[in-house]
Amino acid sequence: MCEYMNRDIFNVAERYGKDVFLSIKHIGTRHLPKAYALKSAMEYRLNKLKFLPKFLPDLLLYHLSRLFPQHLPQRLLEYRDRFNYYLILSMSDDGIEEARKYLGQEWKPRGEGDFFECTPKEQEAALLHRFAAAGAAIRYQALHQKTTEEVLALDIALLGNDPNWIESIPPEVQKQLDLSLDYGHFMCHVFHRDYIFKKGTDLQAMKAKLLECLDNKGAKYPAEHNVGHLYEAEPHLKSFYQELDPTNTFNPGIGKTSKARPPLQSNKEASYVSLRELGMTY
Repeated sequence: MCEYMNRDIFNVAERYGKDVFLSIKHIGTRHLPKAYALKSAMEYRLNKLKFLPKFLPDLLLYHLSRLFPQHLPQRLLEYRDRFNYYLILSMSDDGIEEARKYLGQEWKPRGEGDFFECTPKEQEAALLHRFAAAGAAIRYQALHQKTTEEVLALDIALLGNDPNWIESIPPEVQKQLDLSLDYGHFMCHVFHRDYIFKKGTDLQAMKAKLLECLDNKGAKYPAEHNVGHLYEAEPHLKSFYQELDPTNTFNPGIGKTSKARPPLQSNKEASYVSLRELGMTY
């Protein structure tokens, strides 16, 4: 496993993902779904009360987490201060010695970076911190909802041989940004990029500009999630959907395809349509 974070997401996760880190460490993942369900139910009801700030449970959890001492080991914090790019490499079995040899002979002598082997405590903290990063941008935006727009999240796959994995943000986008957070799965070149824009920014225009830059690089998006109804599916994916659902019944319009019922092609397909019109399950 090889996980990447830039300094900005490291810092945001340290501050705004602290409650997630502590919850997993002390409560465990087994009880987390129930805790999140309770939080969502409370949030749904409290958001209806106009005199209260939105996302009140998030605000309370954030301020509660601030009462706890620093949760990250000192060596992780020192590397954050030294380097803008931070990599977590997890190896097992024979790979441990292989990585130790490679990093010692090929990586460190270049003088461009450094590494250390984690203790069990540091390893746990590094992985929990990476996990907490996934929701840190949303928490940040909830705390700064008066000055920022909703999070614009993209997950993208760069070409495997693309050496320019560090994003170059166009100036017209950069001036509207409050934060740009970059993290992901380094070996497969899949990156999650969370953009938090200043209040009043046209998010659709910013998204279009960012996607244009990705198209010019030959990147693919979304990389890990489905196209849903937000992105246009590529021709081979549209064909796959049509093959799975010839009557366009189960998810019409997915991948920005047509929501209309296609012309009947066979008696078999006609029978499917007839069953649907009768309101029967099949």
